[in-house]
Amino acid sequence: MPTVRSSSAAQKAAGQDKRELITTAAFDLFRRYGYKRTSMEDIARAASVAKGTLYLYFESKDQLFDAICNSLAEQVSENLTEADIHNLPLEEALLALMEAKFGFVYSLILSSPHAAELIESSHQLESAPFENVTAEFHDTILRLVQRGVRSGELDPEQAGLTEKEAAETLISAVIGSEKAPDEDSFRKQLKATVRLTLRGLRP
Repeated sequence: MPTVRSSSAAQKAAGQDKRELITTAAFDLFRRYGYKRTSMEDIARAASVAKGTLYLYFESKDQLFDAICNSLAEQVSENLTEADIHNLPLEEALLALMEAKFGFVYSLILSSPHAAELIESSHQLESAPFENVTAEFHDTILRLVQRGVRSGELDPEQAGLTEKEAAETLISAVIGSEKAPDEDSFRKQLKATVRLTLRGLRP
């Protein structure tokens, strides 16, 4: 019996490794050539698996893309959780959260020449993979703004904004940094945007 359990565990691990191999190969192709131009045949070739094997793991390209998007959403959620913001000054805490979400997305998706297509395709998925993590991110930014108000560091009312409106304004301003031509420029714009936006919210 122990041998059977060990064999079963090994098979499960091997299956998981192959699944990760497939999703990694597929995501690389999607980034390089776009979602629409990439076929299941291309993915099977890049992953060095038979096309029939590929379909054992994923019934369609849509299902495969859905799995990738859900995995990315989970990673963003983990990044937000791991961003140790509790003992950081307000500006540093906000930057840590922005980096956890936007920095991660920029490096993996927005740096692709097919970013617009990938984002549009993800919005068409029925599972709405990024919906929950986006809500989590917005809630966390709002709590940081509220922390700043309680400590006297921020006063959104002087700008005619509620705490929620201030949080959403900050997020919207940072989204503009996504148009940066490279990661170094992106991070410089990210820091400058957070700093300037906070300056407008300070007493």
